[in-house]
Amino acid sequence: MKIYLTNLGKYNEGELIGEWVELPVSQEELQEVFKRIGINEEYEEYFITDYECDLYEVGEYENIDKLNDIAERIKELDEEESKVVKALMQELGYTLDEAIKKVNNGDYRIYYDCDDMADVAFQVVEECDYLNNASDIVARYFDYESFGRDLGIEGTYIFTDDNEAIEVY
Repeated sequence: MKIYLTNLGKYNEGELIGEWVELPVSQEELQEVFKRIGINEEYEEYFITDYECDLYEVGEYENIDKLNDIAERIKELDEEESKVVKALMQELGYTLDEAIKKVNNGDYRIYYDCDDMADVAFQVVEECDYLNNASDIVARYFDYESFGRDLGIEGTYIFTDDNEAIEVY
């Protein structure tokens, strides 16, 4: 997470003085940034004019300690977990806290190389070995599309741009 901290007093005077800060940031580093952008006795206020973060929408007057905490939590996520958190927030309306809790509890499963629920159904059938004892003729007539439709009705699946399906429990 990155934020652009701006000197509010200078901004109101028509001057844009600010600096990009990568979070989490220590108090010492933050004080140095404040010094460089002119936050002092005369100009005490600052605000956030821009940010870079896929998982959290940063407001202009967010508390930096709170943002540091959020940045720490996001930083602990690996690439796969970040993808799941983002999908849960965008597709199902989860808050960041709710999505991270789901991920930390392992309440999801990712199916790779899936364009639709038939692809998910194929992977479930293979993984669970449902057709192990079926003859080739019976296996040939298994309806993956119908099984996939039923999986989708009974479960929650999110498809990503990377041809992955995330099942959420």
